[in-house]
Amino acid sequence: AAPARPFAPAATAADLPAPFGYRPDGMDRATLLAEVADVVRGQAVDLGAAGCYLEKPTAIAEGVDFLSPYEFLVVTMYEQDHARRDALLDQYASDPRGAIKALAEHYPSNRSQSIMMNYAYFDIGSDRIRVNAAHVPVTDLRRVLVHEFWHAMPDTRVWRESADRTVRANGFWLQERRGTVPVWLPVEDRGGLPYQSYLLDEAMATMMETRYAGPSPMARRELDEVQTYLSRLMTLAGPAEVLETYLASEPHELEVLTEEHRSSFPDLEPLARS
Repeated sequence: AAPARPFAPAATAADLPAPFGYRPDGMDRATLLAEVADVVRGQAVDLGAAGCYLEKPTAIAEGVDFLSPYEFLVVTMYEQDHARRDALLDQYASDPRGAIKALAEHYPSNRSQSIMMNYAYFDIGSDRIRVNAAHVPVTDLRRVLVHEFWHAMPDTRVWRESADRTVRANGFWLQERRGTVPVWLPVEDRGGLPYQSYLLDEAMATMMETRYAGPSPMARRELDEVQTYLSRLMTLAGPAEVLETYLASEPHELEVLTEEHRSSFPDLEPLARS
């Protein structure tokens, strides 16, 4: 994981106006992260993950940032502009109210308000989990972290497919960069995958979250069918086979497994072809 950036003390947000005010609940986060790592490790063992992945949850736990509302907004909004991000975070540490005013061009806005509604996410670029500590309910924190740990479990792979196209895979999620544009964009072409890669990736993490804590009251209905597909494929091909494609970030190997058991998926629409 990337070295942790020094964030401002939590007390910095104590007396800020909404929605930037925040007072930590005093939870022992080191113990919490160790417990979540044990849960994820146990799930990996149960599904037959290769031994090299069994210590990864401990490393993931060292790359979790619990952020104040302002920090979560800035780190997310300026993920492509590190100079601006760091300048705003530095200002926040010494002059939080002035730092809030400095966001005037982007806050409030639909995008900023949408960002601040998120509980947490795994940032592939930094290999860290960002937690919106003021927004995620304490009662949901463990299940949210189990979900994000599973997004962080796979090995990220990057390869060049042509002179102007680079592809990145993390779990089942495929992204691409074209030419000199520094932004990673989702791969829209499904190729031979039965669902869009981002849906497959989200369904895998959601399935592991559900195995730990049961269905979420905020579950996304569009993932139900994808989870059913993954569960059935695990039954047919073996959980270790499916998990290996996920952890090794080989989504197209999922296509191969599906084709091998195609007769067991009569309700699955014909696979797309590139």
